[in-house]
Amino acid sequence: MNDISCHVLVVGAGLAGFTAAVRASEHGSKVLLIDKSRGELGEGNVLMASGSLRAGGKNPKTGAKELYDFVMSEGVGYPDLVKAWSENCGRAIGWLQTVGVEIEETEPGRIWLNQKSAISYGPVYKKDVGSRALATLKKRFEQLGGRCLNGIDAISLIREDGRICGIAGKKQDEGIELRSRTTILSTGGFSANREMLRQYVGPYADQCKLRGSKSCTGDGLRMALAVGAKAVNLKYFYGHLLSRKALIDDRFWPYPRLDSFVDEAILIDHVGNRFVDEGRGDVAVANELARSDDPTGAALMFDYASWDAAKDDVFSQSVKTPAPNPWLLDNDGDIFNDETIEGLARKIGVDAASLAKTVEEYNRAVQSGNPSSLDVPRTGKPKPLHPPYYGLKVVPGITFTMGGVLVNGRCEALNLDEKPIAGLYAAGDTIGGLMGGYQGGYTGGLMQAIVTGILAGENAARRNI
Repeated sequence: MNDISCHVLVVGAGLAGFTAAVRASEHGSKVLLIDKSRGELGEGNVLMASGSLRAGGKNPKTGAKELYDFVMSEGVGYPDLVKAWSENCGRAIGWLQTVGVEIEETEPGRIWLNQKSAISYGPVYKKDVGSRALATLKKRFEQLGGRCLNGIDAISLIREDGRICGIAGKKQDEGIELRSRTTILSTGGFSANREMLRQYVGPYADQCKLRGSKSCTGDGLRMALAVGAKAVNLKYFYGHLLSRKALIDDRFWPYPRLDSFVDEAILIDHVGNRFVDEGRGDVAVANELARSDDPTGAALMFDYASWDAAKDDVFSQSVKTPAPNPWLLDNDGDIFNDETIEGLARKIGVDAASLAKTVEEYNRAVQSGNPSSLDVPRTGKPKPLHPPYYGLKVVPGITFTMGGVLVNGRCEALNLDEKPIAGLYAAGDTIGGLMGGYQGGYTGGLMQAIVTGILAGENAARRNI
């Protein structure tokens, strides 16, 4: 068995992992960063990201109290972690610039990883903003004396004398022990683990489309649970509704997104009935559908006004992704239209009488200004549906899971009594306690990775002084 030792061991070479590794190195620690992939930059979600650096839908430089209140309003955040995240979002942006990661600011107050990017539209939409950011962080890490090893599968955490002191793993078929004074788990979530999706998100959630990286198989969560860590908010994920065609055609994920339709549409089941408050937004609706008994059997119904407006989708224009209109029609994206409700019902395969009743009751409630009176109350700013009608068969697309190992404001992994597990830290999508909730609870995947990576790296390094 091979033995390698270091001060700080970082498990997972994504944005959180590289950030933690650089920050620990800047504090003088001898750092080893490992990843299970064979790629030089890992295979995490950042390589598929648009590059938007948002903090709870706000500019990361927003005041800490405003950010804190926004996240805590969802009711599932853990105060110590949310406070630390809120107070460090602005600092994180400044730190990225000091290590050479290029960012740009656009109006109104949007911050992005530099968007000068090569774009591929097939078979899957890709930009290289994430890979350039990681390459910059890796270069800085190696300048500081850090070491990267890929192709290592982390199997279990090593615990001796009541503290975590590294991992037992495997490189090809050979066992390996990596010893460290402190260990940071930054392995991503469990969005690519079908069994965990069924266990934590919903009994049929494995039928959803994986909208993120195939490498997010819950390794960090599995290892942390085995040493008594507490996990929270496991039923929530960040994602969007996609055309159901995405299940068989890679051109339909991760884009086009359908947010603008959800705001003005109704989501109907295979019978033709509404079952969710669409006003909660696309992320919350995708979560609700994923937890249902039929994640692939729903359809969005909207009208021509919504379809026509999708040509001017602001997100698609700013991030240079395909707009829903005309992409969905041009590429046979499971979208149908008809002048009558009965005709649309036949085309999307639902009961015409049920759908007609659903639309009639919905329009009546909206026109009377009382959408909360519906059996499934509707919030937001709904509009009545008018012919011609459109129906789009949809499926939830899961980008990353929001729940995971509970950490405190120093990113120390906590046990079932919410006390620190000596020597163990977590960052990025491996953690829980920041995101999730009834309204979606998305605070920004890249900002979660960067801020918790900074905090984990700093605090893990300080334990070695």
